[in-house]
Amino acid sequence: MAPTFDPAPLPIHLDDAQRAALAAEGIRAPNEVQIAAWGPIDGGQSVVLHAGTGTGKTLAYLLPVLQQLQATPDLRAVIVAPGTELVMQTARLARALAPEGVSVAVAAATTNRRRQKKRVVNSTRLILGTPDRIAELFAKKKLKGVRLLVLDELDPILATAASDFLDTWLVRSEPQVQVVIASATLGRRSEGFIERHLPDVVRVEPEAQPLTGAITHRLVVVRGQGKDVALARFVEQQKVRRAMVLCSDPRLLSHLRRYLDEHGLRSVHVDRRGGKQARKRGLDAFRDGEVRLLLTTDAIARGLDVPEVDWVLHYDLPRAPEVYVHRAGRTGRAGREGTSVVFAEDEVLGHVRKLSKILGLDFQT
Repeated sequence: MAPTFDPAPLPIHLDDAQRAALAAEGIRAPNEVQIAAWGPIDGGQSVVLHAGTGTGKTLAYLLPVLQQLQATPDLRAVIVAPGTELVMQTARLARALAPEGVSVAVAAATTNRRRQKKRVVNSTRLILGTPDRIAELFAKKKLKGVRLLVLDELDPILATAASDFLDTWLVRSEPQVQVVIASATLGRRSEGFIERHLPDVVRVEPEAQPLTGAITHRLVVVRGQGKDVALARFVEQQKVRRAMVLCSDPRLLSHLRRYLDEHGLRSVHVDRRGGKQARKRGLDAFRDGEVRLLLTTDAIARGLDVPEVDWVLHYDLPRAPEVYVHRAGRTGRAGREGTSVVFAEDEVLGHVRKLSKILGLDFQT
């Protein structure tokens, strides 16, 4: 008989189906982050869960949220995430773990607005969505009775045009809202948000550095050749089996895919310009091992959890330190080892040194 999830020492009862769902995700027992977050979240306190990517933050808030929904029949909860892929990934796990009587609905770009209107009703207990769709529901007064709000990756949520509704929502005194923030990075804007709205927040920060541990950081200096050539040679020489290639400019992805395919390196590119079915096919092909390389942008990659990714290859330099944190965090997940590689020309090496200093990293060459 295959092993199932053992919730000890969490004070939670899980049925066989829920245990099997967690085991299917490769999760056998709660980790340090999940144990540390349980008490304050389940106890109704507002919490900032600040931990690195791949440390199990999603389950750290999802289990106590579902526990509260089961224990309090009139409670409703909302989970906001910055991108559709992260929303759908979290929704899939939420549906697998939701107790009987706890309905789950999604409000994101993959859902038609008419269907969304039918699915998200006043009796829906747990709603997951992107900032724009949740803002629409808030404006239409579809979130009455919501007293538990989760913000998964606060920095990019606050960077969206739709995030202003959060200030409007949280300045209201009734009903009192429990807020849980789960983030790998917390920039100045996020800290300002926390200071304004959550003066008595409990901070759960089990890691001093989000990028320590199982990730090795490398630098490839590109001279006398194009980055596409350097990338292809690196993949062949290092015998890279499974990698995500990150690029800030989605317009470069089509060219890069053609080049790699011409050199026998099977790849797929996924970005927001394609339809939702095309994105799903591309991600499924990568997850199933049909292609070696997933070429994508920061917007798509944020929140993707593919445990077998051994390499993250930065085709261009991330625009900010927190972007590098999220990019690199696509590897080295769930205790696995991984390598993050930056490809850089001479003229941007100064930016690499700055990135190294800010994050306290030693890039191997």
